[in-house]
Amino acid sequence: MDTLTSRERVLRTVNGEEVDRLAVYDIIHNADLIEYLTNDKITPNNAEDLTCKAVSKVLDVVRHFCIPSDLEEKTYKDEDGFIYRRAWWTCDIVERPNKTVPQTRDLMKKDTEKIRQAIKKGEVCWQALEHLELLGEHCKTFEEIKELYLRIANKLEGTIMLPPESLPGMYTMNNRYGFEMSIYTYQDYPEDFLELYRALGDYEVARIHALADLVEWCPIAMLSAETAHNTGLMFSPEFIKEVKYPNIKKIIDALKSCGYKVMFHSDGNKWAILDDIISFGADIIEPCETMATMEVKTLRKMYPDTAFASPIDCQVLLAHGSKEEIAAACWQVLEDCEGKMLLTGSTSEIHPEISVENAMTMYKIFRNYHDPAFAAAHKKK
Repeated sequence: MDTLTSRERVLRTVNGEEVDRLAVYDIIHNADLIEYLTNDKITPNNAEDLTCKAVSKVLDVVRHFCIPSDLEEKTYKDEDGFIYRRAWWTCDIVERPNKTVPQTRDLMKKDTEKIRQAIKKGEVCWQALEHLELLGEHCKTFEEIKELYLRIANKLEGTIMLPPESLPGMYTMNNRYGFEMSIYTYQDYPEDFLELYRALGDYEVARIHALADLVEWCPIAMLSAETAHNTGLMFSPEFIKEVKYPNIKKIIDALKSCGYKVMFHSDGNKWAILDDIISFGADIIEPCETMATMEVKTLRKMYPDTAFASPIDCQVLLAHGSKEEIAAACWQVLEDCEGKMLLTGSTSEIHPEISVENAMTMYKIFRNYHDPAFAAAHKKK
């Protein structure tokens, strides 16, 4: 068949239609790979252009990504007393001001009010962010997020970029207050916890509608929820159904109302919730982590009409495996997915610990496997 555009390839892949090859989907947070793909050195002045150029060379669709304009790690303190450590591609909290449950409850109540005010004003709310350097976290308004997205999207040369992903709230709360303080506060003050959780869900819905016309640029949007670890669910089934599901469903409904295909992202062993998530309207499930028993072959067998994404492990295999091991995993995935409904790529991102050789081993196979000559020369019998 004729060569498809990236947008056509992505939609056909998700819909289970014939494709020239499966679409490649990933994030590139690796300065060495960016410089390799562009044959240029990153500087503060060219970082955005180089990153977009690198993405365009190997990906059909890209998740949010950070621009490596400042490669130095920095530490800073915000108005609420949180201390953050920021690298160019991620950020984490190194110290929190809330040391007790009563302090956490008071902070939650203050945060809830700030989030409600931000919704009314169409503003980005610092207290509603996960602070992982997601697209638009440093913008002041929803309109500024849109402008940032369009500026980058216009530089991607055919690759499409997911709109800023939506977080139902639990990631954000556990990251901001700490997992133990967050859960202890739910135990002692459930109404205050739930009021904040509902506010976070409403904030995401407001942001989705403010950015609704981005569907014209990318027909897929992502919902990212914290539900599981490698051996099972992080929360009880009752907690997931009674507390987490309302926000998840509300956000899926909002994305669907804007015309998006919905990608549901949740790390870990999420077998126990897949039936529900798909019934809510999720079109794509990711990542497919072998370390969490989420193998492509089993997923395809159990859910033949659902698309999947992100099958190649980036924690161990891409970071520490040989190129032969990576190639074998790629060819196996292509066989297991039966050549359809899989967005290929890493389970999360090409992070700084992954070598250029390992990343390019994966990308070359996923971009060229459909060529009989390439397959004959590179596929192990």
